[in-house]
Amino acid sequence: MPLAHHNCIMTKQPKFSSDTGWHQDIRYWAYQRPDLISVWISLVPERVENGCLRVIPGSHRTSFARSRFDDSLFFRGDLPENQAVIANAVPVELDPGDVLFFHAKTLHSASRNYSIQTKYSAVFTFRAADNLPLPGTRSAELPELMLPT
Repeated sequence: MPLAHHNCIMTKQPKFSSDTGWHQDIRYWAYQRPDLISVWISLVPERVENGCLRVIPGSHRTSFARSRFDDSLFFRGDLPENQAVIANAVPVELDPGDVLFFHAKTLHSASRNYSIQTKYSAVFTFRAADNLPLPGTRSAELPELMLPT
């Protein structure tokens, strides 16, 4: 489990949260291969109202041209070809203890929290032992938690 990036408790505060645009988590990572798995654990009910994740099933199998993303690597909703992809989005409503596993290339987003309660989720990312971080990148900066096989 790489420790150089997000492995944390994610929060969405009511009134102070923001929308998270469509993106792939691979934008945070620098590994030999883009094959990392994010593990999202719901700590409270996650519903559309409080900003649950929305995912585009199967999007991890598509290689999108760089031009389909903006400068911050968010998937551009203004492009007709992207709108067709986004139309396949599904909300992932979870109950406390539910776990969602998704590939780091899966397009996902979330709205702001419109409820009156804070939303909490635990998020971790894992890589295969033979998928090494690229030298000189943030992914290589910190030690990792190695899980026994």
